[in-house]
Amino acid sequence: MFENKDKPVIHPFRTNTGFKPGPTCNALENYIHKTKLELSSIPLKERQENLSISERNALASLKNNPDIVIKKADKSNTVVVMDKCKYIKEGLRQLQSKHYIEVERPNLMNIQNVIQEKLTEMHSNGYLDKETFRFLNDSKNIPRCGQLYLLPKIHKIKGTVLNALNDGLCSLKDLPPGRPIISQCATPTYKIGAYCDHFLLPIVKKQLTYIKDTTDFIVKLESLRPPPEVLFVTYDITSMYTNMEFDELITAVKEAYQNADKPVADIPYPKVSDFVFLIKTILENNYFEFNGKYYKQTIGCAMGSTVSPEVSDIRMYQITHMIMNQFEHANKVLFHGRYRDDGFMIFNGTRDEILKFFEIGNSCHRYLKFTYEISGETANFLDTTVYKGRLFQTEGKLDIKSYIKPTNNFQYLQRNSAHCQSVFKGFIKGECIRHLRNTNDKQILEIILDDFRMHLLNRGYSETEINPIITETKLLARSKALEKQRNKRAIPTPLVMVTKYNPCVKGLKRRLLKYWKDLKSDSDCNQIFDSEPMVAYSKHKNIGDLIIRARLQ
Repeated sequence: MFENKDKPVIHPFRTNTGFKPGPTCNALENYIHKTKLELSSIPLKERQENLSISERNALASLKNNPDIVIKKADKSNTVVVMDKCKYIKEGLRQLQSKHYIEVERPNLMNIQNVIQEKLTEMHSNGYLDKETFRFLNDSKNIPRCGQLYLLPKIHKIKGTVLNALNDGLCSLKDLPPGRPIISQCATPTYKIGAYCDHFLLPIVKKQLTYIKDTTDFIVKLESLRPPPEVLFVTYDITSMYTNMEFDELITAVKEAYQNADKPVADIPYPKVSDFVFLIKTILENNYFEFNGKYYKQTIGCAMGSTVSPEVSDIRMYQITHMIMNQFEHANKVLFHGRYRDDGFMIFNGTRDEILKFFEIGNSCHRYLKFTYEISGETANFLDTTVYKGRLFQTEGKLDIKSYIKPTNNFQYLQRNSAHCQSVFKGFIKGECIRHLRNTNDKQILEIILDDFRMHLLNRGYSETEINPIITETKLLARSKALEKQRNKRAIPTPLVMVTKYNPCVKGLKRRLLKYWKDLKSDSDCNQIFDSEPMVAYSKHKNIGDLIIRARLQ
Protein backbone atom coordinates (compact mmCIF):
# COMPACT_ATOMS: atom_id res chain seq x y z
CA MET A 1 0.00 0.00 0.00
CA PHE A 2 2.73 2.44 0.97
CA GLU A 3 5.13 1.61 -1.84
CA ASN A 4 2.91 2.90 -4.66
CA LYS A 5 2.22 6.57 -4.06
CA ASP A 6 0.31 7.11 -7.35
CA LYS A 7 -3.47 7.02 -7.01
CA PRO A 8 -4.87 4.13 -9.04
CA VAL A 9 -7.38 4.71 -11.82
CA ILE A 10 -10.84 3.58 -10.70
CA HIS A 11 -12.13 0.87 -13.00
CA PRO A 12 -15.40 1.94 -14.71
CA PHE A 13 -17.03 -1.41 -13.88
CA ARG A 14 -15.54 -2.06 -10.48
CA THR A 15 -17.40 -4.57 -8.32
CA ASN A 16 -17.35 -5.02 -4.57
CA THR A 17 -15.16 -8.06 -3.94
CA GLY A 18 -15.58 -8.03 -0.17
CA PHE A 19 -11.79 -7.81 0.27
CA LYS A 20 -10.71 -6.65 3.74
CA PRO A 21 -7.13 -5.38 4.02
CA GLY A 22 -4.94 -6.71 6.80
CA PRO A 23 -3.13 -4.59 9.41
CA THR A 24 -0.91 -1.84 8.00
CA CYS A 25 1.29 0.72 9.78
CA ASN A 26 0.86 1.48 13.47
CA ALA A 27 -0.25 5.10 12.94
CA LEU A 28 -3.16 4.06 10.70
CA GLU A 29 -4.21 1.15 12.91
CA ASN A 30 -4.14 3.38 16.00
CA TYR A 31 -6.26 6.01 14.26
CA ILE A 32 -8.84 3.42 13.17
CA HIS A 33 -9.03 1.85 16.64
CA LYS A 34 -9.30 5.14 18.56
CA THR A 35 -11.83 6.60 16.12
CA LYS A 36 -14.04 3.51 16.36
CA LEU A 37 -14.10 3.94 20.14
CA GLU A 38 -14.93 7.64 19.74
CA LEU A 39 -17.83 6.93 17.39
CA SER A 40 -19.21 4.16 19.58
CA SER A 41 -19.23 6.50 22.59
CA ILE A 42 -21.53 9.09 20.98
CA PRO A 43 -24.54 9.54 23.29
CA LEU A 44 -27.82 8.90 21.49
CA LYS A 45 -30.63 11.31 22.17
CA GLU A 46 -34.22 10.18 22.34
CA ARG A 47 -35.61 9.35 18.90
CA GLN A 48 -37.61 12.15 17.31
CA GLU A 49 -40.51 11.39 14.99
CA ASN A 50 -40.80 13.69 11.99
CA LEU A 51 -44.29 12.45 11.09
CA SER A 52 -47.35 12.42 13.29
CA ILE A 53 -49.40 9.26 13.78
CA SER A 54 -52.16 10.65 11.56
CA GLU A 55 -49.62 11.43 8.82
CA ARG A 56 -48.20 7.90 9.00
CA ASN A 57 -51.71 6.47 8.80
CA ALA A 58 -52.42 8.67 5.78
CA LEU A 59 -49.25 7.41 4.06
CA ALA A 60 -50.21 3.81 4.74
CA SER A 61 -53.68 4.51 3.35
CA LEU A 62 -52.22 6.02 0.17
CA LYS A 63 -49.73 3.18 -0.26
CA ASN A 64 -52.38 0.47 0.14
CA ASN A 65 -55.18 2.18 -1.78
CA PRO A 66 -55.96 -0.21 -4.68
CA ASP A 67 -57.86 2.43 -6.67
CA ILE A 68 -55.10 4.96 -7.29
CA VAL A 69 -51.65 5.18 -8.89
CA ILE A 70 -49.14 7.82 -7.77
CA LYS A 71 -46.35 9.01 -10.07
CA LYS A 72 -44.17 12.03 -10.61
CA ALA A 73 -45.14 14.11 -13.60
CA ASP A 74 -43.06 14.09 -16.78
CA LYS A 75 -40.61 17.03 -16.90
CA SER A 76 -41.72 18.21 -13.46
CA ASN A 77 -41.43 17.40 -9.76
CA THR A 78 -45.19 17.57 -9.38
CA VAL A 79 -46.74 14.49 -7.80
CA VAL A 80 -49.79 13.21 -9.68
CA VAL A 81 -52.46 10.99 -8.13
CA MET A 82 -54.37 9.08 -10.83
CA ASP A 83 -57.38 6.83 -10.98
CA LYS A 84 -55.98 3.32 -11.47
CA CYS A 85 -58.55 2.36 -14.13
CA LYS A 86 -57.70 5.47 -16.18
CA TYR A 87 -53.97 4.79 -15.75
CA ILE A 88 -54.38 1.22 -17.03
CA LYS A 89 -56.54 2.49 -19.89
CA GLU A 90 -53.80 4.92 -20.97
CA GLY A 91 -51.16 2.18 -20.72
CA LEU A 92 -53.23 -0.26 -22.81
CA ARG A 93 -53.90 2.48 -25.37
CA GLN A 94 -50.16 2.88 -25.91
CA LEU A 95 -49.56 -0.87 -25.95
CA GLN A 96 -52.01 -1.27 -28.83
CA SER A 97 -49.62 0.64 -31.10
CA LYS A 98 -47.25 -0.90 -33.63
CA HIS A 99 -44.38 -0.58 -31.17
CA TYR A 100 -45.42 -3.46 -28.92
CA ILE A 101 -46.80 -6.98 -29.06
CA GLU A 102 -48.27 -9.09 -26.28
CA VAL A 103 -46.30 -12.28 -25.60
CA GLU A 104 -46.27 -15.29 -23.31
CA ARG A 105 -44.09 -15.07 -20.21
CA PRO A 106 -40.54 -14.70 -21.63
CA ASN A 107 -37.74 -17.15 -20.88
CA LEU A 108 -35.38 -14.66 -19.29
CA MET A 109 -32.86 -17.29 -18.18
CA ASN A 110 -32.38 -18.34 -21.80
CA ILE A 111 -31.63 -14.73 -22.80
CA GLN A 112 -29.21 -14.40 -19.89
CA ASN A 113 -27.42 -17.62 -20.85
CA VAL A 114 -26.97 -16.43 -24.46
CA ILE A 115 -25.45 -13.18 -23.18
CA GLN A 116 -23.16 -15.00 -20.74
CA GLU A 117 -21.90 -17.30 -23.51
CA LYS A 118 -20.94 -14.29 -25.62
CA LEU A 119 -19.26 -12.55 -22.67
CA THR A 120 -17.29 -15.68 -21.81
CA GLU A 121 -16.12 -15.90 -25.42
CA MET A 122 -15.07 -12.23 -25.39
CA HIS A 123 -13.19 -12.74 -22.13
CA SER A 124 -11.41 -15.84 -23.48
CA ASN A 125 -10.36 -13.93 -26.61
CA GLY A 126 -8.95 -11.00 -24.63
CA TYR A 127 -11.68 -8.47 -25.49
CA LEU A 128 -13.08 -8.36 -21.97
CA ASP A 129 -10.84 -7.80 -18.96
CA LYS A 130 -11.27 -9.71 -15.72
CA GLU A 131 -12.86 -6.87 -13.74
CA THR A 132 -15.43 -6.04 -16.44
CA PHE A 133 -16.24 -9.72 -16.91
CA ARG A 134 -16.85 -10.03 -13.18
CA PHE A 135 -19.21 -7.03 -13.32
CA LEU A 136 -21.15 -8.36 -16.32
CA ASN A 137 -21.29 -11.97 -15.16
CA ASP A 138 -24.86 -12.47 -13.97
CA SER A 139 -24.94 -16.25 -14.13
CA LYS A 140 -25.72 -16.56 -10.40
CA ASN A 141 -28.52 -13.99 -10.39
CA ILE A 142 -32.12 -14.67 -11.38
CA PRO A 143 -33.15 -12.07 -13.99
CA ARG A 144 -36.31 -10.02 -13.64
CA CYS A 145 -38.70 -8.78 -16.29
CA GLY A 146 -38.84 -5.06 -17.07
CA GLN A 147 -41.73 -3.00 -15.71
CA LEU A 148 -43.63 -0.44 -17.78
CA TYR A 149 -44.85 2.69 -16.04
CA LEU A 150 -46.13 6.03 -17.32
CA LEU A 151 -45.15 9.57 -16.38
CA PRO A 152 -48.19 11.82 -16.99
CA LYS A 153 -47.44 14.73 -19.32
CA ILE A 154 -49.30 17.38 -17.36
CA HIS A 155 -47.41 20.06 -19.29
CA LYS A 156 -49.64 19.11 -22.24
CA ILE A 157 -52.72 20.28 -20.30
CA LYS A 158 -53.80 23.85 -21.06
CA GLY A 159 -52.87 26.35 -18.38
CA THR A 160 -56.45 27.31 -17.50
CA VAL A 161 -57.47 23.66 -17.09
CA LEU A 162 -54.35 22.94 -15.00
CA ASN A 163 -55.13 25.84 -12.67
CA ALA A 164 -58.70 24.59 -12.26
CA LEU A 165 -57.39 21.10 -11.47
CA ASN A 166 -55.03 22.48 -8.83
CA ASP A 167 -57.92 24.40 -7.27
CA GLY A 168 -60.16 21.31 -7.27
CA LEU A 169 -62.67 22.96 -9.59
CA CYS A 170 -62.73 20.23 -12.24
CA SER A 171 -61.54 16.71 -13.09
CA LEU A 172 -60.31 15.05 -16.28
CA LYS A 173 -62.39 12.52 -18.17
CA ASP A 174 -59.16 10.93 -19.45
CA LEU A 175 -55.59 11.23 -18.27
CA PRO A 176 -53.08 13.26 -20.29
CA PRO A 177 -50.72 11.15 -22.43
CA GLY A 178 -48.07 9.33 -20.42
CA ARG A 179 -44.39 9.01 -21.25
CA PRO A 180 -43.68 5.25 -21.32
CA ILE A 181 -40.68 4.25 -19.21
CA ILE A 182 -39.49 0.67 -18.90
CA SER A 183 -37.61 0.00 -15.68
CA GLN A 184 -34.67 -2.21 -16.67
CA CYS A 185 -33.22 -2.96 -13.23
CA ALA A 186 -32.01 -6.58 -12.93
CA THR A 187 -33.17 -7.48 -16.46
CA PRO A 188 -30.86 -9.74 -18.54
CA THR A 189 -29.69 -6.80 -20.69
CA TYR A 190 -29.32 -4.19 -17.93
CA LYS A 191 -25.57 -4.51 -17.33
CA ILE A 192 -24.52 -4.98 -20.95
CA GLY A 193 -26.45 -1.77 -21.67
CA ALA A 194 -24.19 0.10 -19.25
CA TYR A 195 -21.15 -1.59 -20.82
CA CYS A 196 -22.11 -0.57 -24.38
CA ASP A 197 -22.96 2.95 -23.26
CA HIS A 198 -19.39 3.32 -21.98
CA PHE A 199 -18.11 3.12 -25.59
CA LEU A 200 -20.93 5.02 -27.31
CA LEU A 201 -20.95 8.13 -25.13
CA PRO A 202 -17.54 9.41 -26.38
CA ILE A 203 -18.84 9.01 -29.96
CA VAL A 204 -21.94 11.08 -29.20
CA LYS A 205 -19.84 13.79 -27.52
CA LYS A 206 -17.94 14.36 -30.77
CA GLN A 207 -21.06 15.14 -32.80
CA LEU A 208 -21.05 18.69 -34.19
CA THR A 209 -24.53 19.38 -32.79
CA TYR A 210 -23.87 17.81 -29.37
CA ILE A 211 -25.03 19.78 -26.33
CA LYS A 212 -23.89 18.30 -23.04
CA ASP A 213 -26.05 20.37 -20.70
CA THR A 214 -27.33 23.88 -20.02
CA THR A 215 -23.86 25.23 -19.23
CA ASP A 216 -22.48 23.91 -22.51
CA PHE A 217 -25.43 25.44 -24.39
CA ILE A 218 -24.95 28.86 -22.76
CA VAL A 219 -21.19 28.95 -23.39
CA LYS A 220 -21.69 28.13 -27.07
CA LEU A 221 -24.49 30.68 -27.46
CA GLU A 222 -22.65 33.52 -25.74
CA SER A 223 -19.74 33.19 -28.15
CA LEU A 224 -22.07 34.22 -31.01
CA ARG A 225 -22.91 37.72 -32.25
CA PRO A 226 -25.81 37.09 -34.66
CA PRO A 227 -27.35 39.82 -36.84
CA PRO A 228 -30.50 41.58 -35.51
CA GLU A 229 -33.01 39.84 -37.80
CA VAL A 230 -32.20 36.20 -36.93
CA LEU A 231 -34.91 33.70 -36.04
CA PHE A 232 -34.86 31.40 -33.04
CA VAL A 233 -36.00 27.90 -33.96
CA THR A 234 -36.71 25.13 -31.45
CA TYR A 235 -37.87 21.67 -32.39
CA ASP A 236 -38.86 18.42 -30.77
CA ILE A 237 -38.53 14.99 -32.38
CA THR A 238 -41.74 13.18 -31.48
CA SER A 239 -41.09 9.95 -29.55
CA MET A 240 -37.51 9.77 -30.87
CA TYR A 241 -36.54 6.78 -28.72
CA THR A 242 -39.45 4.58 -29.76
CA ASN A 243 -39.83 5.57 -33.41
CA MET A 244 -36.67 4.18 -35.01
CA GLU A 245 -36.52 0.60 -36.22
CA PHE A 246 -34.01 -1.95 -34.97
CA ASP A 247 -32.18 -2.38 -38.28
CA GLU A 248 -31.47 1.32 -38.77
CA LEU A 249 -30.32 1.68 -35.16
CA ILE A 250 -27.99 -1.33 -35.38
CA THR A 251 -26.57 -0.16 -38.72
CA ALA A 252 -26.01 3.36 -37.39
CA VAL A 253 -24.25 2.12 -34.24
CA LYS A 254 -22.10 -0.31 -36.22
CA GLU A 255 -20.98 2.42 -38.62
CA ALA A 256 -20.29 4.92 -35.82
CA TYR A 257 -18.38 2.44 -33.65
CA GLN A 258 -16.39 1.08 -36.60
CA ASN A 259 -15.28 4.56 -37.69
CA ALA A 260 -14.72 6.06 -34.24
CA ASP A 261 -11.29 6.95 -32.90
CA LYS A 262 -10.24 4.46 -30.26
CA PRO A 263 -7.58 6.02 -28.05
CA VAL A 264 -5.89 4.03 -25.31
CA ALA A 265 -8.60 3.22 -22.76
CA ASP A 266 -8.97 1.73 -19.29
CA ILE A 267 -10.60 -1.41 -20.66
CA PRO A 268 -10.28 -3.28 -23.99
CA TYR A 269 -12.46 -2.26 -26.92
CA PRO A 270 -14.79 -5.08 -28.01
CA LYS A 271 -14.65 -6.33 -31.60
CA VAL A 272 -17.18 -4.67 -33.92
CA SER A 273 -19.05 -7.96 -34.40
CA ASP A 274 -19.25 -8.57 -30.64
CA PHE A 275 -20.37 -5.02 -29.96
CA VAL A 276 -23.10 -5.21 -32.60
CA PHE A 277 -24.23 -8.55 -31.15
CA LEU A 278 -24.69 -6.96 -27.72
CA ILE A 279 -26.59 -3.96 -29.11
CA LYS A 280 -28.81 -6.26 -31.18
CA THR A 281 -29.50 -8.41 -28.12
CA ILE A 282 -30.48 -5.36 -26.06
CA LEU A 283 -32.87 -4.03 -28.70
CA GLU A 284 -34.51 -7.32 -29.64
CA ASN A 285 -35.07 -8.61 -26.11
CA ASN A 286 -36.88 -5.74 -24.48
CA TYR A 287 -39.54 -7.65 -22.58
CA PHE A 288 -41.65 -6.05 -19.89
CA GLU A 289 -44.73 -6.48 -17.76
CA PHE A 290 -47.79 -4.26 -17.41
CA ASN A 291 -50.95 -5.01 -15.48
CA GLY A 292 -50.09 -8.70 -15.14
CA LYS A 293 -49.41 -9.27 -18.86
CA TYR A 294 -46.14 -9.52 -20.80
CA TYR A 295 -45.11 -7.50 -23.83
CA LYS A 296 -42.18 -7.06 -26.18
CA GLN A 297 -41.07 -3.83 -27.82
CA THR A 298 -40.73 -4.29 -31.59
CA ILE A 299 -39.66 -0.80 -32.68
CA GLY A 300 -37.21 1.62 -31.11
CA CYS A 301 -35.22 1.83 -27.89
CA ALA A 302 -36.70 1.42 -24.46
CA MET A 303 -37.15 4.60 -22.47
CA GLY A 304 -35.33 3.66 -19.28
CA SER A 305 -32.47 1.65 -20.76
CA THR A 306 -28.99 3.01 -20.02
CA VAL A 307 -27.81 2.76 -23.62
CA SER A 308 -30.99 4.07 -25.32
CA PRO A 309 -30.04 7.78 -25.34
CA GLU A 310 -26.71 7.12 -27.09
CA VAL A 311 -28.11 4.62 -29.61
CA SER A 312 -30.92 7.02 -30.52
CA ASP A 313 -28.57 10.02 -30.62
CA ILE A 314 -26.22 8.32 -33.07
CA ARG A 315 -29.01 7.50 -35.52
CA MET A 316 -30.66 10.90 -35.08
CA TYR A 317 -27.39 12.65 -35.84
CA GLN A 318 -27.23 10.78 -39.14
CA ILE A 319 -30.79 11.84 -39.96
CA THR A 320 -30.35 15.53 -39.12
CA HIS A 321 -27.06 15.53 -41.05
CA MET A 322 -28.88 14.12 -44.07
CA ILE A 323 -31.66 16.73 -43.74
CA MET A 324 -29.11 19.53 -43.56
CA ASN A 325 -27.39 18.24 -46.71
CA GLN A 326 -30.70 18.44 -48.58
CA PHE A 327 -31.68 21.80 -47.09
CA GLU A 328 -30.91 24.50 -49.64
CA HIS A 329 -30.60 27.23 -47.00
CA ALA A 330 -28.21 25.33 -44.72
CA ASN A 331 -25.65 28.13 -45.05
CA LYS A 332 -28.08 30.42 -43.19
CA VAL A 333 -28.07 28.20 -40.09
CA LEU A 334 -25.72 30.10 -37.79
CA PHE A 335 -26.06 27.65 -34.92
CA HIS A 336 -27.54 24.17 -34.58
CA GLY A 337 -27.45 22.24 -31.33
CA ARG A 338 -29.38 19.24 -30.10
CA TYR A 339 -29.92 17.81 -26.64
CA ARG A 340 -31.45 14.36 -27.12
CA ASP A 341 -34.79 14.94 -28.89
CA ASP A 342 -34.80 18.74 -28.49
CA GLY A 343 -33.06 21.01 -30.98
CA PHE A 344 -32.19 24.70 -31.16
CA MET A 345 -31.21 26.70 -34.24
CA ILE A 346 -30.35 30.31 -34.97
CA PHE A 347 -31.42 31.00 -38.55
CA ASN A 348 -30.47 34.04 -40.59
CA GLY A 349 -33.28 33.77 -43.11
CA THR A 350 -37.04 33.90 -43.48
CA ARG A 351 -39.75 31.82 -41.87
CA ASP A 352 -40.68 30.27 -45.22
CA GLU A 353 -37.08 29.21 -45.77
CA ILE A 354 -36.67 27.43 -42.43
CA LEU A 355 -40.02 25.68 -42.92
CA LYS A 356 -38.40 23.77 -45.78
CA PHE A 357 -36.03 22.18 -43.26
CA PHE A 358 -39.01 20.68 -41.46
CA GLU A 359 -40.72 19.70 -44.71
CA ILE A 360 -37.67 17.55 -45.47
CA GLY A 361 -37.51 16.28 -41.89
CA ASN A 362 -41.16 15.25 -41.78
CA SER A 363 -40.96 13.32 -45.03
CA CYS A 364 -37.56 11.58 -44.74
CA HIS A 365 -38.52 8.94 -42.18
CA ARG A 366 -41.38 6.51 -41.83
CA TYR A 367 -42.17 7.31 -38.20
CA LEU A 368 -40.16 10.31 -36.99
CA LYS A 369 -41.87 13.70 -37.03
CA PHE A 370 -40.68 17.16 -36.03
CA THR A 371 -42.74 19.68 -34.11
CA TYR A 372 -41.28 23.18 -34.00
CA GLU A 373 -41.62 26.79 -32.91
CA ILE A 374 -40.18 29.77 -34.76
CA SER A 375 -39.77 33.22 -33.24
CA GLY A 376 -37.94 36.41 -34.03
CA GLU A 377 -37.82 37.44 -30.38
CA THR A 378 -37.62 34.61 -27.84
CA ALA A 379 -37.29 30.83 -27.42
CA ASN A 380 -37.26 28.39 -24.49
CA PHE A 381 -34.64 25.64 -24.54
CA LEU A 382 -33.59 23.33 -21.70
CA ASP A 383 -34.02 25.44 -18.56
CA THR A 384 -33.25 28.76 -20.28
CA THR A 385 -35.06 31.44 -22.25
CA VAL A 386 -33.06 32.98 -25.10
CA TYR A 387 -34.29 36.40 -26.20
CA LYS A 388 -33.35 39.70 -27.81
CA GLY A 389 -33.18 42.02 -24.84
CA ARG A 390 -31.02 44.82 -23.50
CA LEU A 391 -27.69 43.06 -24.09
CA PHE A 392 -28.65 42.14 -27.64
CA GLN A 393 -29.57 45.74 -28.42
CA THR A 394 -26.44 47.25 -26.88
CA GLU A 395 -23.73 44.59 -27.35
CA GLY A 396 -25.12 42.22 -29.98
CA LYS A 397 -24.96 39.46 -27.38
CA LEU A 398 -27.94 37.13 -26.95
CA ASP A 399 -29.84 37.60 -23.70
CA ILE A 400 -30.37 34.46 -21.62
CA LYS A 401 -32.34 33.90 -18.43
CA SER A 402 -33.67 31.02 -16.35
CA TYR A 403 -36.85 29.50 -17.75
CA ILE A 404 -39.54 28.79 -15.17
CA LYS A 405 -41.97 26.17 -16.46
CA PRO A 406 -45.71 26.91 -16.12
CA THR A 407 -46.14 23.56 -14.32
CA ASN A 408 -43.54 24.44 -11.66
CA ASN A 409 -45.31 24.46 -8.29
CA PHE A 410 -42.16 25.42 -6.34
CA GLN A 411 -42.43 22.53 -3.89
CA TYR A 412 -38.93 23.07 -2.57
CA LEU A 413 -37.58 21.07 0.36
CA GLN A 414 -39.50 22.21 3.43
CA ARG A 415 -37.38 23.87 6.08
CA ASN A 416 -38.72 21.64 8.85
CA SER A 417 -37.75 18.47 6.98
CA ALA A 418 -35.36 16.06 8.74
CA HIS A 419 -32.09 16.94 7.00
CA CYS A 420 -28.74 18.19 8.21
CA GLN A 421 -28.28 21.97 8.12
CA SER A 422 -25.78 21.86 5.25
CA VAL A 423 -28.45 20.38 2.95
CA PHE A 424 -30.67 23.47 3.26
CA LYS A 425 -27.78 25.86 2.72
CA GLY A 426 -26.42 23.79 -0.16
CA PHE A 427 -29.81 23.64 -1.86
CA ILE A 428 -30.31 27.43 -1.70
CA LYS A 429 -26.76 28.08 -2.92
CA GLY A 430 -27.10 25.55 -5.74
CA GLU A 431 -30.30 27.14 -7.04
CA CYS A 432 -28.85 30.65 -6.76
CA ILE A 433 -25.76 29.64 -8.73
CA ARG A 434 -27.96 27.95 -11.35
CA HIS A 435 -29.87 31.21 -11.83
CA LEU A 436 -26.58 33.15 -11.95
CA ARG A 437 -25.26 30.79 -14.62
CA ASN A 438 -28.47 30.89 -16.66
CA THR A 439 -29.00 34.66 -16.55
CA ASN A 440 -26.58 37.11 -18.15
CA ASP A 441 -28.46 40.34 -17.37
CA LYS A 442 -27.89 41.45 -13.76
CA GLN A 443 -31.18 43.35 -13.63
CA ILE A 444 -33.13 40.24 -14.65
CA LEU A 445 -31.11 38.14 -12.19
CA GLU A 446 -32.22 40.47 -9.36
CA ILE A 447 -35.88 39.82 -10.24
CA ILE A 448 -35.39 36.04 -10.49
CA LEU A 449 -33.56 35.83 -7.15
CA ASP A 450 -36.21 37.96 -5.44
CA ASP A 451 -38.88 35.62 -6.78
CA PHE A 452 -36.85 32.63 -5.54
CA ARG A 453 -36.62 34.26 -2.10
CA MET A 454 -40.42 34.57 -1.89
CA HIS A 455 -40.92 30.89 -2.75
CA LEU A 456 -38.37 29.91 -0.08
CA LEU A 457 -40.17 32.00 2.54
CA ASN A 458 -43.37 30.17 1.64
CA ARG A 459 -41.59 26.88 2.41
CA GLY A 460 -40.52 27.97 5.89
CA TYR A 461 -37.04 29.40 5.28
CA SER A 462 -36.00 32.61 7.06
CA GLU A 463 -34.61 35.84 5.67
CA THR A 464 -31.50 35.43 7.83
CA GLU A 465 -30.47 32.22 6.05
CA ILE A 466 -31.65 33.23 2.55
CA ASN A 467 -30.32 36.77 2.20
CA PRO A 468 -26.59 36.13 2.87
CA ILE A 469 -26.52 33.41 0.20
CA ILE A 470 -28.34 35.59 -2.34
CA THR A 471 -26.01 38.51 -1.57
CA GLU A 472 -22.98 36.24 -1.95
CA THR A 473 -24.33 34.99 -5.30
CA LYS A 474 -24.71 38.52 -6.65
CA LEU A 475 -21.05 39.21 -5.84
CA LEU A 476 -19.80 36.07 -7.61
CA ALA A 477 -18.28 36.32 -11.06
CA ARG A 478 -20.67 34.64 -13.50
CA SER A 479 -17.69 33.23 -15.40
CA LYS A 480 -16.97 31.00 -12.39
CA ALA A 481 -20.46 29.49 -12.61
CA LEU A 482 -19.88 28.74 -16.29
CA GLU A 483 -16.51 27.06 -15.83
CA LYS A 484 -16.32 23.45 -16.88
CA GLN A 485 -15.83 20.97 -14.07
CA ARG A 486 -12.34 19.61 -13.69
CA ASN A 487 -11.60 16.13 -14.84
CA LYS A 488 -12.71 13.74 -12.10
CA ARG A 489 -9.35 12.00 -12.22
CA ALA A 490 -7.60 15.26 -11.36
CA ILE A 491 -9.61 15.54 -8.14
CA PRO A 492 -8.09 13.61 -5.21
CA THR A 493 -10.33 10.86 -3.91
CA PRO A 494 -11.59 12.01 -0.49
CA LEU A 495 -11.94 9.85 2.59
CA VAL A 496 -15.67 9.65 3.20
CA MET A 497 -17.67 8.23 6.06
CA VAL A 498 -21.05 7.37 4.53
CA THR A 499 -24.01 7.09 6.86
CA LYS A 500 -27.66 8.08 7.06
CA TYR A 501 -28.53 11.36 8.73
CA ASN A 502 -29.91 11.08 12.24
CA PRO A 503 -30.68 14.33 14.10
CA CYS A 504 -30.13 12.45 17.38
CA VAL A 505 -26.45 11.81 16.55
CA LYS A 506 -24.18 14.83 16.99
CA GLY A 507 -20.47 15.50 16.53
CA LEU A 508 -19.52 12.92 13.87
CA LYS A 509 -17.05 15.16 12.05
CA ARG A 510 -15.42 16.36 15.28
CA ARG A 511 -14.83 12.78 16.42
CA LEU A 512 -13.43 11.74 13.03
CA LEU A 513 -10.85 14.51 13.31
CA LYS A 514 -9.93 14.03 16.98
CA TYR A 515 -6.93 11.79 16.23
CA TRP A 516 -6.29 13.01 12.67
CA LYS A 517 -3.17 14.96 13.67
CA ASP A 518 -1.69 11.80 15.17
CA LEU A 519 -2.20 10.01 11.86
CA LYS A 520 -0.66 12.89 9.88
CA SER A 521 2.43 12.82 12.08
CA ASP A 522 3.45 9.59 10.31
CA SER A 523 5.42 10.51 7.16
CA ASP A 524 3.84 7.83 4.93
CA CYS A 525 0.29 8.57 6.09
CA ASN A 526 0.89 12.29 5.69
CA GLN A 527 1.75 11.74 2.03
CA ILE A 528 -1.12 9.38 1.28
CA PHE A 529 -3.97 11.09 3.15
CA ASP A 530 -3.78 14.60 1.73
CA SER A 531 -7.25 15.78 2.82
CA GLU A 532 -9.34 15.50 5.95
CA PRO A 533 -12.09 12.88 6.12
CA MET A 534 -15.63 14.06 5.56
CA VAL A 535 -19.10 12.84 6.48
CA ALA A 536 -21.58 12.19 3.68
CA TYR A 537 -25.19 11.28 4.25
CA SER A 538 -26.79 8.71 1.97
CA LYS A 539 -30.44 8.98 1.02
CA HIS A 540 -33.06 7.86 3.47
CA LYS A 541 -36.35 6.46 2.25
CA ASN A 542 -38.62 9.42 1.60
CA ILE A 543 -42.37 9.70 1.09
CA GLY A 544 -41.96 9.14 -2.64
CA ASP A 545 -40.10 5.88 -2.05
CA LEU A 546 -42.94 4.70 0.17
CA ILE A 547 -45.85 5.41 -2.17
CA ILE A 548 -44.42 5.40 -5.72
CA ARG A 549 -43.81 2.05 -7.42
CA ALA A 550 -42.68 1.17 -10.96
CA ARG A 551 -44.66 -2.07 -10.89
CA LEU A 552 -48.42 -1.74 -11.07
CA GLN A 553 -49.77 -3.27 -7.87
